[in-house]
Amino acid sequence: MICRPPVRRGAERVERMDAGEGSPEEIAAAYRLLDTVNLRLGGYRLTRDSLGPFLRDPAEPIQIVDVAGGSGEFARRILGWAGAAGLGARATVVDRSPVALAAARQPGSAAPPLAAVRADALTLPFPDRSVDVVHCSCFFHHLSSAGARDALSEMCRISRRVVLVNDLVRSRVAAASIWLLTRAFVENPLVRADGPLSVLKSFVPDELLAIGHAVGLSSHPEFRWSLKRGFPYRMALVGVRARRARPAS
Repeated sequence: MICRPPVRRGAERVERMDAGEGSPEEIAAAYRLLDTVNLRLGGYRLTRDSLGPFLRDPAEPIQIVDVAGGSGEFARRILGWAGAAGLGARATVVDRSPVALAAARQPGSAAPPLAAVRADALTLPFPDRSVDVVHCSCFFHHLSSAGARDALSEMCRISRRVVLVNDLVRSRVAAASIWLLTRAFVENPLVRADGPLSVLKSFVPDELLAIGHAVGLSSHPEFRWSLKRGFPYRMALVGVRARRARPAS
């Protein structure tokens, strides 16, 4: 018997943090919990494994933009991985939340400082092909399919090397598991409400890969797309800008 994923709830179901609910303390606590979730449930590992080939490139410094990067934990870890590979790197977090950006600007213990810019994902304040890595985690499920295509196109515009979208996989099992875990171990009301809904708002792998191919057909044919699955319910859409062939001498 084939277990089909539930129908996507989509952008019309607004999560509490997206609606601006919660005190600054609750929002900060929610970001700390998300850090724990990414650490224990494979979010960080999936980005690290997907970016591995690009963090071994000798060209440096690497310039990174983390779109909807929240409190900057993903950006800090990417900087740490680049540093461990002997590469210089700089990272900028883009987000609309003042609370998130304030946390992102706090100095980290093991990584270089982050720049933090308040901006919308659909109008990134960077020139064309100006950064090496454009990353985004757990943001696309907040968007409609059309919005996700627009956001991905904008990420492609500013990237000269790679675009990576890390997100949840829509699944009944995952939604039920998150519901149970948040009721058993989490007191934060934002996470308890938004966690299961985030899963139900997410895409499935074929849908996310189709968004990449649609962007390739409409505006960025130079990108080649692949999808990497992460355990247990994560996925990464990876777009690599094809290098132009050198003219024959």
